[in-house]
Amino acid sequence: MADQPVSELSTAAEALPQRKAGHAAAGLYPSVTKQSTPDDSRSGPAEAANVHEALLNSWRDSRLDLKLRKNRWQTQPFRFAADLVEALSKRVAEDCKSSGKMLTAAQYIDAAMTRHLPQSIKEQLAIAEEFLVSRDSDVGTGQQGSHRVSPEVYAIASELPNALRREGHARTAVHVYSGALDRFLAELEAAGPLGKANGPRK
Repeated sequence: MADQPVSELSTAAEALPQRKAGHAAAGLYPSVTKQSTPDDSRSGPAEAANVHEALLNSWRDSRLDLKLRKNRWQTQPFRFAADLVEALSKRVAEDCKSSGKMLTAAQYIDAAMTRHLPQSIKEQLAIAEEFLVSRDSDVGTGQQGSHRVSPEVYAIASELPNALRREGHARTAVHVYSGALDRFLAELEAAGPLGKANGPRK
């Protein structure tokens, strides 16, 4: 895959807040500066619908990118805590069954990163610390996989490991990514299964 020009990556990175802002009025994306927890007060029906809609937005964008051959979504390696990979796989299978539709892990990861991946190193380190504290710092090296994500997420994720390394935080990306995914899975658990009524159209 040819490398994207830095200017294109920067533009895409700048577009992520706009992508979030486009749904913020509907309450789809909480601020990444707020350290949310599974027992957060945002647990009512409206928030459940918002979490599901965030997932469906990524599903829809991913499918359009493939069907219209836009080729804007790109493959990016992510490393997550092993138990999160297992939990994600289980959740995808459950939602496929409950909604009657085919979903992919990549769409969940894109939604999680769109919703919770910070842009600044300070916030990235904060979400990594939150995740490590929640596990009493008992986290392994993680499990890596490659997933197609939106250009906005790719612009941040593709630069994140090296940016952290330059600041003296090598091998921290796994905790940042895991923290974002952990938050999203907790939100999905609180929201309940994806039903046929709000499932994506084939």
